[in-house]
Amino acid sequence: MRRIAVVLLLFLVITTTLSYASPTSPYINGYIEGYISGWSDGGIQIEEYDGTMHTLSFSQNPVLLIDQRPVNLQDFKVGMEVYAQLTGRRISYMDSFSTEIPGYIPPGGKVRSGIVQEIDRDQIVVKLATGGTETYFTTPATIVLKKGVNVPLSTLYEGDRVKLYFDEAGSALISRMHIEGDSVVVKDLYRGVLNAADNYNTALILGDVEKLENGGWKSVESSMSIPYTDEVPIYIGGQTVSPRNLKYYTGKVVYMAVSSFFGKTRAEKMVIKSQYESTYSDKIEEINWFTGIFELSNNKNISFNDGTIIIKNGRLVDQYGINPMSDAFIIADGRTGDLAANVIYIYNEDINNSNIGQNYIYAGRLDQILQNKVVMEDFFVINENSWESFDDEKELYYDNDTTIFDLEAGEKISPEKFYAGDYAVDEDTDYAKDNNLKDWYAYMFTDGDRIVGITVKKNMDSLLRQRATNGIIGSISDDPLVGWTVELKNGADWSDRKEKWIAKTVDTSINVEKALIIKDGKVISADELRIGDRLYIIRDGFEAKVVIVK
Repeated sequence: MRRIAVVLLLFLVITTTLSYASPTSPYINGYIEGYISGWSDGGIQIEEYDGTMHTLSFSQNPVLLIDQRPVNLQDFKVGMEVYAQLTGRRISYMDSFSTEIPGYIPPGGKVRSGIVQEIDRDQIVVKLATGGTETYFTTPATIVLKKGVNVPLSTLYEGDRVKLYFDEAGSALISRMHIEGDSVVVKDLYRGVLNAADNYNTALILGDVEKLENGGWKSVESSMSIPYTDEVPIYIGGQTVSPRNLKYYTGKVVYMAVSSFFGKTRAEKMVIKSQYESTYSDKIEEINWFTGIFELSNNKNISFNDGTIIIKNGRLVDQYGINPMSDAFIIADGRTGDLAANVIYIYNEDINNSNIGQNYIYAGRLDQILQNKVVMEDFFVINENSWESFDDEKELYYDNDTTIFDLEAGEKISPEKFYAGDYAVDEDTDYAKDNNLKDWYAYMFTDGDRIVGITVKKNMDSLLRQRATNGIIGSISDDPLVGWTVELKNGADWSDRKEKWIAKTVDTSINVEKALIIKDGKVISADELRIGDRLYIIRDGFEAKVVIVK
């Protein structure tokens, strides 16, 4: 009997341990959803939707809401649907709704937070703060806000941190979306020697610190302290490393992606170098998702895993952010025949942030200007980072919110003046001949067929020598002779001949004084550009023609 009792006790311990480690455990997920089934001494019993029962206690001063209004614990009734967040093993937040109409909640009552993993038109996959992933959907009525300003949905990127609001408890249709600024934008990628892991102050001390810049490593500090939390993912050879074990890796070279989180630098992800470093700058031709291996255009095969630091559009993304035909800078680990990517820095940039966008850049002759409509003749459009010509007409539309700039006069003009002026004339008429009038030329940025902004000038530029360039503003100045000029770092030029982005090895100066500058779907002035802004530029040598802040 004693042996049976011991066996039963061991079985109870094992099964209890396993239940705590279960992927469905609220202690793992950090939240729980379901129905109140009863009360216990100092706690609550919640039944999940799948029937799993949990008895949970409350932290000190938990936030308790019903219909988004503060309430007391006794206001919650058995049978109510609840959503609760846990801090440790206690409920720190719980909300519910008193309505008798199933599924109805006050508009915006259901809230979810996470990081965008995938974007496919109106479908958005979000990795929640709890660790799981969910698929949500946008509609034409979805409100998108960034730093409190209404912006087009096309400004959304993979890697963006978002807060989503829903009008129905069981709905996946997003009512309102808040893009949380630059909180997950990768500020820098560092390489350094791990000198110490200060668990007390939650800081990593790196020595011989270098920063990835212009396709190479640039020395920045002999020693640097970088804050981190226990949630920062740390890997070596594709395997996770506990922060508690970092002290055993001192002296090792590490790669660290850091962000500016509300103005403060912090670690977002770290990889410990395992063997030998190799670097490649090439196009990813094919990806085998089953084996986790991609092939470069030089036929080199390199594996990738959950630990790989992948930077795309300036953001930290997961492995599904890699796409075939991506132009990338790769830092590989291992021997020649067995390489694994520690870092993948993707250079690819486009006019649109994702396949949500329908933005275009046009150039050409203004053949007709009608009220609220422009007809272009023999026009050009940027297609895959190069000008493509069309021997045809193109109708585009403007309105009172369209920004129109006369480069000859150096001033912004109204739609009325644009329509009434001589920016487009019938060159065969006596009036045009007597006054020596010719059609003007324009650069335009459009949302579909709607003109967001347009610059007009008397003479057409040579488009053959223009190229697409991307990069990050390292410095900006207002020169008294040439006007606003930006210095780009980590830049790349598009090569038509090689059909790929070619990383620049030096900083590039570009004048933006007369450029059409677009940010978040609106025209801005050069003095609104900021250090750290990522730019997509159509330029003619030193002079930018169109600039999109990414």
